[in-house]
Amino acid sequence: MLGYLKRRYRNHLDQVLSTIKLIDVEERYDIYFSRFYGLYFAKVGRWLGLTPTHVSLISLMIGIVGGAMLYYQNSTLIIAIAGFLIVWAGVLDSADGQLARMTGQSSELGRQIDGLIDNLVFISCYIGGTLYLVPQYGYWALLLMVAAGVAHSYKAGLYEFYKSEYLYLVGKSPAGYIPLTKDEIKPTGDKWFHKIIHYINLDYTGKQIGSTTRSVYERKKMRQLSKDIPEKFDPLYSEMNLKMLFWWAWLGGSNTHRNAMIVSALLGRFDLYLALSLIWTVGYWPLNRMQRSYDRKLLNELANN
Repeated sequence: MLGYLKRRYRNHLDQVLSTIKLIDVEERYDIYFSRFYGLYFAKVGRWLGLTPTHVSLISLMIGIVGGAMLYYQNSTLIIAIAGFLIVWAGVLDSADGQLARMTGQSSELGRQIDGLIDNLVFISCYIGGTLYLVPQYGYWALLLMVAAGVAHSYKAGLYEFYKSEYLYLVGKSPAGYIPLTKDEIKPTGDKWFHKIIHYINLDYTGKQIGSTTRSVYERKKMRQLSKDIPEKFDPLYSEMNLKMLFWWAWLGGSNTHRNAMIVSALLGRFDLYLALSLIWTVGYWPLNRMQRSYDRKLLNELANN
């Protein structure tokens, strides 16, 4: 029996790994939890004939309900249920991408919708958790919420930027492509929701490009080196950037923020999350300096190629 369960586990994990574009950029939490269980939901979605967008919308509804429930921090049971729903939404956030790859339905619009839904769930968490604090702190709590939320947006954008750059440069995957400038971004359609998603994407990508110390020239040079001498560029880029991705994930990764929100709410102290989120934003400056140093070192070592 135990051997059978081990074989089933190994088989499912192999299937999970086969749906991952590049394992280097995946957090262990995602591999062994979010994507592991997300694949089950992706299979169910395929069996039911759902599209990735359907799964994304289900994730949105579950996540928003969970986020709103963070208001009830005087009830451990309600917050435990809220935490379960928020984590479940995160698992479904992985499932929609897995379903898209399983069924060949990946698209730029789908990627943008996926990112928008993730942001909406976090906004719900911020609002639900902070409204609980208003009777204690007054409306100053809302100002703290806005500050923490804006900081979160910039941190998350930077993490996704470097994760995508790694996927594009080392993984040679078009899915990791981030425009050099906002001028490259075009609407994916002419309907009203296409325009809304387009403007949100413009804002998010603008934050990414504006927050990184990697210049347009450096990004172009890295792309050229990745194409011309991958045998030299790829291992050197990996050596310098894998360690940085680990720290960028701790600074702005969804898992870090999601789990910190849930724990602080379980303690009835969402104010601790807001304060700590702002405090660990300070890590942006040393990380950016380290990233800048590695980028210069990389280009200098490959300057003669």
